[in-house]
Amino acid sequence: MRLSAPFITGFCGLLLASPAPTMASVSIVDLLSSSPDFTLLVRVLQRTGLIPVLNMARNVTFFAPSDEVLKNLPTDFDIPTLLQYLIITDPIVSSNMTEEEAVYFSYLRAPAAPDVPLPLRVQHLLPSHQGTADDAGMQLVIGSGAAKVVRHDWVADNGIIQVVDAIVPLPGTLCEAVTGSANQGDIRLFSQLFVKHPMICFLLQYAQDTATLLVPVDSAFDVLNDVELTYLMVNAGHDDRLRFLGSHFLYSSVYRQNDTLGLGTNVPTMSGALVNIKKSERGIRFNGQVDAIESDVVFQNGVIHTLPSFLTPWSFFEFSPRKYLYGLNATRFTDELLFHIYDSVLDDTNRVQTIFAPVDAEEADMPVSAKTLEYHFTDSLIDNLNGSLIVPSRLSLPSLRGRHQHIRLTIDEDGEFWVDGKSKVLRAPLLIGNTAIIPIDRALDLPPSLHYAAGSIFDARTTLQIFESLGLFDDDVVKGSTIFFPEDSAWEKLGSVAKFILSSSEVVREVLQSLMLTEPVYSSDFSRAKPSDYATAAGTRVSIKTDNSKTSIEFKMGNIETVASLGSTDILFDGGVVHTISSIPFPESINITPRQLLDAEHLTSFVELLESASLAKDVIADDSQYIILAPANSVLAVSNITTATVGLATQMGLHILSRRSTPRGSFLSGLSVYDTLVSGVHVSILSELSDDMYELRIVKHPLMESIQPIRVLSSGVSTSGAEIYVIDRVLPVSALTTVGNPPWWQAPGVLVGLGALGGILSMVLIGLFWLLIIYRGGKIWRHRQALGGNDKSFVRFRRSFSGSGQSIIINANGSDEDDDEEDDAISEDTPFLGRAASGRLGSRVNIDFGDVDEDAEGVELPSRSNEHSRV
Repeated sequence: MRLSAPFITGFCGLLLASPAPTMASVSIVDLLSSSPDFTLLVRVLQRTGLIPVLNMARNVTFFAPSDEVLKNLPTDFDIPTLLQYLIITDPIVSSNMTEEEAVYFSYLRAPAAPDVPLPLRVQHLLPSHQGTADDAGMQLVIGSGAAKVVRHDWVADNGIIQVVDAIVPLPGTLCEAVTGSANQGDIRLFSQLFVKHPMICFLLQYAQDTATLLVPVDSAFDVLNDVELTYLMVNAGHDDRLRFLGSHFLYSSVYRQNDTLGLGTNVPTMSGALVNIKKSERGIRFNGQVDAIESDVVFQNGVIHTLPSFLTPWSFFEFSPRKYLYGLNATRFTDELLFHIYDSVLDDTNRVQTIFAPVDAEEADMPVSAKTLEYHFTDSLIDNLNGSLIVPSRLSLPSLRGRHQHIRLTIDEDGEFWVDGKSKVLRAPLLIGNTAIIPIDRALDLPPSLHYAAGSIFDARTTLQIFESLGLFDDDVVKGSTIFFPEDSAWEKLGSVAKFILSSSEVVREVLQSLMLTEPVYSSDFSRAKPSDYATAAGTRVSIKTDNSKTSIEFKMGNIETVASLGSTDILFDGGVVHTISSIPFPESINITPRQLLDAEHLTSFVELLESASLAKDVIADDSQYIILAPANSVLAVSNITTATVGLATQMGLHILSRRSTPRGSFLSGLSVYDTLVSGVHVSILSELSDDMYELRIVKHPLMESIQPIRVLSSGVSTSGAEIYVIDRVLPVSALTTVGNPPWWQAPGVLVGLGALGGILSMVLIGLFWLLIIYRGGKIWRHRQALGGNDKSFVRFRRSFSGSGQSIIINANGSDEDDDEEDDAISEDTPFLGRAASGRLGSRVNIDFGDVDEDAEGVELPSRSNEHSRV
């Protein structure tokens, strides 16, 4: 291959500029020709016309490959060009190198810049850095570690030969190097930014000078979060990306061994800024604080130095909410905002706000109206998500009477956050200045009309039907309002009361309008410390407060207080908000009488029987507080209870209960006993068998009771406190005579029999007792006669009690004659008497009498003696 024209021109110019050479005795070619290891190399030099170049050169270095290296080269190698690249214009002697590496220039010129010689980096490895070397001491490596010097410092008169073990490939261009690293290596991120600007490569390709790229490694980008880095990668980040690349691009080549670096040279960048460059102990230092990691990575048209950090501070990018939105891939949303002139909102980092940003998604709708876009902003900072909340948006609507529509955030059982129940939050809020950005998977829809919003409340169908039938969905009625929606369970709990209310459109309208506040009140507005007073659509006022957990709410309408559990809260519609409740508060104006409840249950037969029994006037009076157990019409018909039934007053009185005192619970709780209108008969709930099935206990007196199972079909409570229970059977009057099944010993026949038997036994015992007394008295009389006593004497005794037991005290009066034999006259066998303590008649003796009937006091024992004894 022949030498290129630029090379010959440049080389000839070099010769003309040099003084006339003196013929060397031993040239580089001579040395190469003297060794059999370079025979092939010399022939290649002759064939390519490089022999004259080497003979006429002065102070050059030739990195000469041996014949063995040339033989192993692929056939497609451009050997002449490569050999030119191995001729360096400076003498390199390994022992004289003071730098660990240095850049030298070859005889070969860059294809795009004929006046710029190609650089070659030479590394001077110390023994500690070497692997194995043929020669001891220092070792040279050229190129990118591709060739090692295996024979050092072969000195000729016109230069130095360094024998290498490989041919050094030509370096690529800067663009080839950088773009080739876009998907690998430690400069991958910088390369990805670089490839997005092909114009830089175009300029470098046709530039007449070389350049320097200061390339931050990937770890330098750690100062950016993922959103900021993404912004630099997308189209919207074009200008910032180009400024960033330009701040790391120098229009001239800067190498470490440049003499000017020690003076603190200021070199202009492509972006117009100046970079201060000087040498340091570690190599090159930029802007006084950034030391290069690797320097002098040479290429055809320039050099690369890798850096551990940016040359520009983070503030260089001037990140704003707008840039963050682009970095979050909310491009369509941001473009719509800019179209509607939201520039000042998106570029102001000092404004306190939160933006709910829908990211781009295929086939996803994007808000296009200014009104809808406003709904994605709130003038409060939501910097973290730790639970459900509701906040006012920036959108104000006429349907809210000029108030701001709210945005609701909720958390589901999986810990995911949702906005208005439809848009999923994709990540935690991102803060840029005083602005928080919450990315969501779809755009927010404005709250719908009440009709559609309430349609999603599956557990309040009854209220929905009432609203529909009464025309309460009209926009003018619900504009700017709060509506407490009773759940279906709330109507079910009312029982008969609900039937009465629903039977009158005026009453049900008044009840529901008393639960409609004339202003929006959200769960965040519920006060826990003190009640808040609001006007209602019914023209009344209601006081509201909630508990600490906001799970229940207390309504006070006049003097009536009602506590209800809160169900679904903050259901947004275009004119306000809906909350569901488990109980229905009533305004004071609603008066529900017992008669109205009975009529609502269509208990006409029961009412007619009450009137026939002359009980209706008191029992179903407006202020009645009775508990009424009312059998259904069909039950009364089956039981054949009519106005002609004998004992109708008793029959009906059994179903009317009055309270003995303030009950501890409702009748069905079983905590109280109630008297019926039948004298001496009272009832209570014994137990609950199942839902609506109870055991009723009817008691006439402690020994007579009956258990009657009843099913409660419906119930209700009047304003006065009367309780109405519709039951499935008639309480039988027979229960008053055949009450229950008492124990066998409590059966009337058994008790009468036992009483008669006890009376007979008592009479027999009394008779035996008197017979014994008479018998004993005769024996004593005979004994007294034997002792000389008179016929009129008698013994009087009475019972007394001592601490040791029962005893009888007897005073025996007889003659004054002492008769010691009297002791023997009262033997141990004498009935009821024991041996006397003294044998003298007339003395006071204590005789053990055993168990004696208390009614036996004053009993006289007859005696034939006329003497008297007084107790």
